[in-house]
Amino acid sequence: MKKFYQLEWLGIYFKDVEAFTTLLPSKSFYTKFYEKLFEKYNGFDELDEAWLVYKNNVAKRINSQLKNKTNVLSIGSGIGVVENTLTKLNPNLRITAIEPSENASKWVKDNPKISIVDGYFPKCIERVRNFDFVYANNIDYVFNEHEYDDFLKSVVDYGISEFLIISTANYNTWVSLKIFIKEILGFMGIINKPDNGQFWGYLRSKQEHKEALYRAGFTDVQITKLGTDTIFIKGKI
Repeated sequence: MKKFYQLEWLGIYFKDVEAFTTLLPSKSFYTKFYEKLFEKYNGFDELDEAWLVYKNNVAKRINSQLKNKTNVLSIGSGIGVVENTLTKLNPNLRITAIEPSENASKWVKDNPKISIVDGYFPKCIERVRNFDFVYANNIDYVFNEHEYDDFLKSVVDYGISEFLIISTANYNTWVSLKIFIKEILGFMGIINKPDNGQFWGYLRSKQEHKEALYRAGFTDVQITKLGTDTIFIKGKI
């Protein structure tokens, strides 16, 4: 597991949101970030085209695994671009989307097939519900090792026997090489050092993901790739 840092996301520079810290971004950071995002853009179609194509591919991959499942739980839906796309790809879906940032879901609040729940899983779900399919899209990086174990265990304790994690924060040979090159160039003063930014979270290897899911109680863990940087981790009990 390795820490990583970010300077911006979707054209919003973090230094314009709050001063960089060595701690993970606070709830107030995300509130201010989304305020700036929605000031700059009026809808999904104004976002970076390549990013939208990528998110569309993520939604297609998720949809390919749904088969006849229609009652879906998304943990950490962000601005809801994947969820919004899924309801277009599969009109029969009903998605419960959990998102801690209360102002993040502005663009999907009017989608009748998406129910937004503000808060953190599993506390924000008042009663145990039987979802056909559960996934978490790109939230694993916010957890340290202990927190990741606790989160995965809470998924199992909730009664979820099949769980999909989509992660872009994976640490592999290619990522390791890129970090090494950046560290050298940063040391030489050619570019900013990799830690010259907001601490954003943790990179994990495929093996670290597998070990964490096994510790939580999953007995079958399969990992597939989407493009160069994204992995789909499916755990079953």
